[in-house]
Amino acid sequence: MKHSNFKLLDLVILDGVEYRLASHEPEGIVLIGIAPPYLARSISHGELEELLRSSRFRYIPQGAARTAAERNLDGLPEYFRDLPEGKQETALWRLLFVEELLRCIKAGLARRSEASVNTILPAVIAAVESHIRKRFRKRFKRAGRMETFRTPPCAKSLLTWARAYERSGFNIMALVPQTHRCGGRRRMLPGELAAFDALIAEYASPLRPTIDQIHERATNLYADFSRDRAEQGLPELRPPSRSTVYRAIKRMDPYETYLQRWGVDAANKKFAIIEYGVQVLRPMERVEIDEWDVDLMTWVSNAGLSDRLTTQQIAALEVIRLVICVAIDCATRCVVGLTLSRSTSSEAAIRTLETVTIDKTAIAVGLGCRHGWHQGGRSETVAADMGSAFVSDDFKITCAGLLARLVNPPGGVAKLRSRIERLFGTFATHFVSRFRGRTFSNPEQRGDYDAEAEASLTDQDLLAALVTYIVDVYHQRPHAGLQGETPADCWDRLVAKYGLPAPVDAMDRRAIFGIELERSISGRGVRVFGADFACEQLRDARKHSHQHKARLRFDPLDLGWIAVEVGGTWYPAHDLSGALSGVSFYQWSAFARTVMDHNRERAAISAEIFHDGLRRLDLLSTEAANAAQLGRMTFTAEEIDRAEQTLGLGLHLLPAASAGQVQAGSDWLQGGFEVGGSEADDADAPPAPEDPPVDDTPPTRKGWRFEDDE
Repeated sequence: MKHSNFKLLDLVILDGVEYRLASHEPEGIVLIGIAPPYLARSISHGELEELLRSSRFRYIPQGAARTAAERNLDGLPEYFRDLPEGKQETALWRLLFVEELLRCIKAGLARRSEASVNTILPAVIAAVESHIRKRFRKRFKRAGRMETFRTPPCAKSLLTWARAYERSGFNIMALVPQTHRCGGRRRMLPGELAAFDALIAEYASPLRPTIDQIHERATNLYADFSRDRAEQGLPELRPPSRSTVYRAIKRMDPYETYLQRWGVDAANKKFAIIEYGVQVLRPMERVEIDEWDVDLMTWVSNAGLSDRLTTQQIAALEVIRLVICVAIDCATRCVVGLTLSRSTSSEAAIRTLETVTIDKTAIAVGLGCRHGWHQGGRSETVAADMGSAFVSDDFKITCAGLLARLVNPPGGVAKLRSRIERLFGTFATHFVSRFRGRTFSNPEQRGDYDAEAEASLTDQDLLAALVTYIVDVYHQRPHAGLQGETPADCWDRLVAKYGLPAPVDAMDRRAIFGIELERSISGRGVRVFGADFACEQLRDARKHSHQHKARLRFDPLDLGWIAVEVGGTWYPAHDLSGALSGVSFYQWSAFARTVMDHNRERAAISAEIFHDGLRRLDLLSTEAANAAQLGRMTFTAEEIDRAEQTLGLGLHLLPAASAGQVQAGSDWLQGGFEVGGSEADDADAPPAPEDPPVDDTPPTRKGWRFEDDE
């Protein structure tokens, strides 16, 4: 698959070596090292597809740009999610003000000057406080409650935030408070300040001087100042540093500066904002996401979505209307994300964003579709309404992790999100009308039709039918908005022209969408899902630091390796047994439940036995596992811990046997399996050998649970 959307300033880290893009070739890409001796390396498109799923490969958009280097100097973490909670809240609060100001400027209510912003500042503050008040009103509805608000910014601060936000490419990290840079600085004298400002203004010139040239002029200017002051018996003035010159230049209005340096047409082209109603050109340039109550009464079955129901609800088997969360690519009209749930929630919205970034062909094929569902990738802009799921902090943090700008057009104006609204109309007329149990859009249209009594689909039936309609019907049918071209053909044509959208590498996927746990560090590394995960950094931490626990993040769709935090940095740690490579949490939990039901006396199995069991017992339905990815919400850390205790997911996976060793017996259960480990499995135990004998199983103990170290 061709990836040609890499940029020259994108950073690629392969096997710990930093590269940037050198050129695109028909068969792949060419990378060149950033550090001496600047070695070049070619990667074919096929190899790139494999590397994107490996922990060896990191892709950081604009990672080699100066703005990224400056953020590193500020001491900020790589992911917004890793900031302290207080800084996250402050940055999200600032984001509300900045987006409201940009909306006012876009509407022509203000200009980018302090005097103009001062005129609308009360309205901006009122809008932000109203937004915050609405959020708290849902939690505290009783009258007389105490409300506290942060001190609002002045016009200058608000303009500074907005410029920093835009200059960073709408990256929320630009709004993180930099209090460590506060402190006393020498204030310029009135005449000195006027001369310095005039010098900085020379940067906005058709001659296009560089920052270093401006700094050189400043040094010469201050040398003249010092000579004159020496003749008058005054102390000399210290010239400004390059960083002072740089910050002064960056405080200039970017549009006006670019216009003076490059001309009107170039400035208008550069600062054209791809926003509400503007036509887009590239795949994944703008993605619209929204939720829709399906106009069908549906039986909730005993599988799939019913794992979130209470015992009373399962006994009653409710007939309800389910909710789908859908994401559509505006340029090609392809549906790139989908989840099915019982109600609207930020969890479902985040899960939909995750499906946007993956290849869903395996899901489509597993549900019987005849075409692939490969459309998706990293979105540049995510447009959503003002629903609670899309204005939540969790959803904003997820968009920030994807480096996607989140825009929330006002509710009630469907034309601002026309593609997704029209898609729901298509679903209502061309999809829902094919099934019994239709609720219709209003009581007048429904008449005496008893939708609940006519309900015929389960949740899994609805999900399979919906995916089939999207992949085999909607994507393959001529679309009026594309001048008769099908969405699938439009995607292929634009990908051939502009290249595939930027991918989300495996480490980013675990940081953005992964489930976070905390586990003790032992001689084997950390244990989760019955397997030991280890890396050199974990071994060094155990020997040379006082860190006894480690945060870890895993991808529910691939348990083969996890990300662990050691010393504030995240590293990949791999499953020593090799049994979990490519196995999802859904498959593993079903396997563990079956094994523990069969025999709770023995639970130590090798990687070969594990895979042979999956094959020979036909334990799992691939179709059901794939469908669960669209219908099952992400597991929380509490659910994982509960599953470890109640399902017995502490199966102890031994490292794979060598080629010369033969399993005793043909029955995959013959070797036995043992719950837990020995009493000696504590933090002081020496590391286990990487290839122990087959019959070297830990002794049984009473009271099994997942973690031996806890």
